[in-house]
Amino acid sequence: MKTISNIKKLPIMEKQSKAKRNTNRLFSLLLLSALSSPIFMSSQAFAHESKSGRFFFTYESNGDDYIAGVGTGVTFKDEDSNFGFQVNSSFNAAEVRADDGFIEDFFAWQASVKFGYFSNISVYGEAGIDLTEALFHDYRYDDDDDHHHHFEDDVDAFVGVGIGVDTGPIKIEAFSRRREIDSRYWEAEAETFSGVQLSINF
Repeated sequence: MKTISNIKKLPIMEKQSKAKRNTNRLFSLLLLSALSSPIFMSSQAFAHESKSGRFFFTYESNGDDYIAGVGTGVTFKDEDSNFGFQVNSSFNAAEVRADDGFIEDFFAWQASVKFGYFSNISVYGEAGIDLTEALFHDYRYDDDDDHHHHFEDDVDAFVGVGIGVDTGPIKIEAFSRRREIDSRYWEAEAETFSGVQLSINF
């Protein structure tokens, strides 16, 4: 009887799981739109707007877990107040310990936005998501995999705060981020990462 009951429930559970994944994907796309919207803001958003770009290298860790990447970003700010935002995109390689004790490595194409005060000294808050999961989620797994779906597998995301020193050609930042990292088959043990970012301004 228990076996028959489980068989009957399986299609319902699969439908619920599929519906939840679709809901998570919709939420991720909405968040992506929110993160991308500053790119399309009018130049009249600030009285005297300035724009600058940079290439950067970033490294963050928690114990032996790490995320390292390279990327590029653009800063939009008001020249009078120095308040503004940055739009960033980076390619990252990561290695983290999962809650089952195994070491997992993965690649992430990450997008983020920073809001704050940007001058010789910068102070900001930030939020970002893994575009790889948001846009190409179905290509990450083999449909013939024998694993059971233990986890929700939400799109990886983070929020954080940071501070930076801008010397002109080079900018150095220190930051702390709270991350959600999981997959269909595992979840990362660590949630808080701290790191540094070295940028070359142009």
